[in-house]
Amino acid sequence: MIEREAMRNQLSWKTLETRLRSLIAIVLDFIYPGYCLACHSKLKHSELLLCKSCWDTLPQIPGELEVSTMARNIEGPIYFSKAISVWEFNPIIQQVIHHLKYQHFQRLARILGRFMADKLTCLSLPQDTLLVPIPLHQTRHRERGYNQSLLLCQAIAEQTGFSVEPDLVQRIRYTHSQTTLNAAERRRNVANAFRVAAPATLQEKLVVLVDDVITTGATMNACAQELLTHGARDVYLLSAVKA
Repeated sequence: MIEREAMRNQLSWKTLETRLRSLIAIVLDFIYPGYCLACHSKLKHSELLLCKSCWDTLPQIPGELEVSTMARNIEGPIYFSKAISVWEFNPIIQQVIHHLKYQHFQRLARILGRFMADKLTCLSLPQDTLLVPIPLHQTRHRERGYNQSLLLCQAIAEQTGFSVEPDLVQRIRYTHSQTTLNAAERRRNVANAFRVAAPATLQEKLVVLVDDVITTGATMNACAQELLTHGARDVYLLSAVKA
């Protein structure tokens, strides 16, 4: 009788274990999709969201962005001299950026950073170039837990050897999303939102401002203004995506 009860208990635990394993597998498949977002092939263990072939064949933006074209959507002076993005906005890269920013897929930054570093390498920049992430306000940083722009900077630095200055620029005022704002509203929204914390670091340096997405460029332009005001020689913009 005792043996039969013990056997029943053992079977119950095995059933529970099997169900738990199934549940864990479902959750992991949801968090870490096992199939490529683009071609739906099975991903290898080392691949993330997209297979290597699809990463390599995502349509890239040749050359640099037209600063004069961007200026039409930015009210007021332009404070950066170059703007570079890897990919045009598309549904696949939109999902990738969403996973990086909101789903804690922080490992994606290393993949995106490699492509971004390749774009910088083509420019033959001086070795004392500084990589500066667009900062998050502390409230948003607490909510998200990390700054995806800093992760991208760190990945780019691994490939280029450029220095990352994570605290050089601080966001001192909380700003609302720029998505639904017109050019004038965007400029007002980010006006006086940034502060340079260590001007001495900047003197006569080329600064590359890094973010995941450039939409109009108004936020990065406001940040570039502060950098130039405090001694930067020039400011370039770099993003993974141009929306």
